[in-house]
Amino acid sequence: MIIMKYTRKIMMFMLVIAFLTGLIPVSDAQAAKKPKTIAHAYYMIDAKSGKKILSSHANKKIYPASTAKLLTALTIMDYADLDQKIKYTKKLKKQVPPDASSINLRTGREYTVRQYLNMLLIASDACSAITLANGTAGSTKQFVEWMNDKAQELGMTHSHFDNPTGLDKGSGYGKTYTTAADFIKVSKAAMEDPVICRIVAKHKYKVQPVGVKKSFVIKNTNAFYNRYKKLVKNKKYKIIGSKTGTTRAAGNCLVATAVDQKGNMVICAFYGKGGYERLYRDIRKLFDYAFKRF
Repeated sequence: MIIMKYTRKIMMFMLVIAFLTGLIPVSDAQAAKKPKTIAHAYYMIDAKSGKKILSSHANKKIYPASTAKLLTALTIMDYADLDQKIKYTKKLKKQVPPDASSINLRTGREYTVRQYLNMLLIASDACSAITLANGTAGSTKQFVEWMNDKAQELGMTHSHFDNPTGLDKGSGYGKTYTTAADFIKVSKAAMEDPVICRIVAKHKYKVQPVGVKKSFVIKNTNAFYNRYKKLVKNKKYKIIGSKTGTTRAAGNCLVATAVDQKGNMVICAFYGKGGYERLYRDIRKLFDYAFKRF
């Protein structure tokens, strides 16, 4: 009899606990579910700690497209003076692959390394990539060696690059490839560089060729800044970078960086296999998840 009474008390106690627990609201962290996306691969981290938040097919061989220009920029920062002037010549123009993204700079004009970096990262300009490579290393071939040295320095063990523009096997560059787990290292390093970080946050940029009165304005290829800015309107975070890219082999790509009101920063290297709009919606869902979950 005593045992039965004791058992009933225990059962009542457990029922009360279960009832009270059910009244406690589920936190955002518990409620957040991993978003469904269409991607070859992606990798998302907390920028400060480098801790992984989410990933998909992290070690799958993929193609970086023009997101590779982040590595080009990081390599330039190791070797070049930002105020150095380099002339864009007809000889350099001939080296620009015809299927590479470019703003068709006029030959015979000089720009500073800083201006070329802005054109490289904001407008994804291949003319700037080729000019920076030759202007610092003396040749594209030598510069690509520097890029691969930089990749090794960053710990990218499953990556290789054979051009500074991000073209891949679809354009005859069969030795440019990476993984999402590797490329997030480039993404983090780029956002830790104050010059690159400031550049990729710009929505547009006024280019003033050296010694020329007439200027022109370029706009950022990051559609979170224009076409799809409504996707992140009224969010508790804002987009502050980083770099777009598109090739047939790579799909639609975007290394995106967002920061919330408390200064928490999240970086997502996303290599999509869906449409352009789906790319931005998927990344927005991942950011929503990250800032709710963490």
